[in-house]
Amino acid sequence: MIPKKVAIFTHGIEGGTFTNIGTALTRGFKELGVSCCDLVVLNATNEEKAKYPDVNVVSLNVTRASFSLLPLVRYIRKEKPDVIFPMPWYFNVIAIWARNLSLTNTKIIVGEQNIISLEAGIEHRDKLRLKYLPVVMRYTYPYGDGIIGVAQDVITDLVKEVKVSTRIPMTVIFNPVDVSRVQQLAKEPIDHPWFQNHNVPVIVTAARLAKQKRLDILIRAFARVVDVVPAKLLILGQGPLRAELENLCKELQIEEHVDMPGFDSNPCRFMSACDVFVLASAWEGSPVALAEALASGAAVIVNDAPGGSKDIIEYGKYGMMVPTGDHDALAKSIIQVLTDTKLKSHYQEQSLSRSQDLQALKISKQYLDFYNSVLVSKSGN
Repeated sequence: MIPKKVAIFTHGIEGGTFTNIGTALTRGFKELGVSCCDLVVLNATNEEKAKYPDVNVVSLNVTRASFSLLPLVRYIRKEKPDVIFPMPWYFNVIAIWARNLSLTNTKIIVGEQNIISLEAGIEHRDKLRLKYLPVVMRYTYPYGDGIIGVAQDVITDLVKEVKVSTRIPMTVIFNPVDVSRVQQLAKEPIDHPWFQNHNVPVIVTAARLAKQKRLDILIRAFARVVDVVPAKLLILGQGPLRAELENLCKELQIEEHVDMPGFDSNPCRFMSACDVFVLASAWEGSPVALAEALASGAAVIVNDAPGGSKDIIEYGKYGMMVPTGDHDALAKSIIQVLTDTKLKSHYQEQSLSRSQDLQALKISKQYLDFYNSVLVSKSGN
């Protein structure tokens, strides 16, 4: 059964992870026959909407998620979507509250994007407003109609650590990637000097400069790499640890070989042109940057950290995998790829092959299949 009206509720369309997920799912749902699919966001300018002419963007015209409850209630009452797929956790909570206040039959399929016990306990442990995050989720999520976790470790964490009741239907679905769009973006020109004369190999990562991403491990590994192989490291992203990471590069005397230009709206062109893409996170959900790297045809290296990275590459089949936090092992793997052209070509081919499993149309169908299974389970109760 194809629902007539579907909504995705998330941050915005200014770029980044949730813009990419939301637009990819929207296009996938439409291709599968959903007659109306709204991408509901906090706020979107006309200029931002113009970048996505094929996506029906609904702006609630609020500046923060905490202000979106009543506007979302009004949206649900007016539009009466069959199902809303919110993401991440605070949008999940708001969507459940809004549906209940709206007194409609709209289904809420929660989208859990991260390993919450680690997110709250490590990344955001100093933020008082997130101290009770697991408790809020524990007592709110069961009022949803189902949960999609983007990795098995995400579901396991919700059940074992957050104590979310298993009475609510749960499934694992990776985040989608719009492969054809990524491959078009990958063809765009690069004006960075390191890619003009490609005599020196370039390592690329795309990650928020935050604790979760363990860029310090990558930088320490890279310092060992340049002792053996001339190379450059390009870190795309912004975040609170910039100064700390810049100081580490100076301490290791590699600052001339590392560039952190900030957020780039099109990382795919760098992924396509790089010699290896590396993700050294302490934990992950289902990293969109990794999916984009695969679709761009980059040879990839990840670690065996909790979350979906290891699952996406199937423990070494579609990319190299190293132990978490081991910068020596990471350096050895990077050197392997940089010095063995056959190995690099093998993993580049494997990346393109794996990206087809993450294609937005396939992932969107998995979303709708789960929605239908939820309907069946509820009708049988």
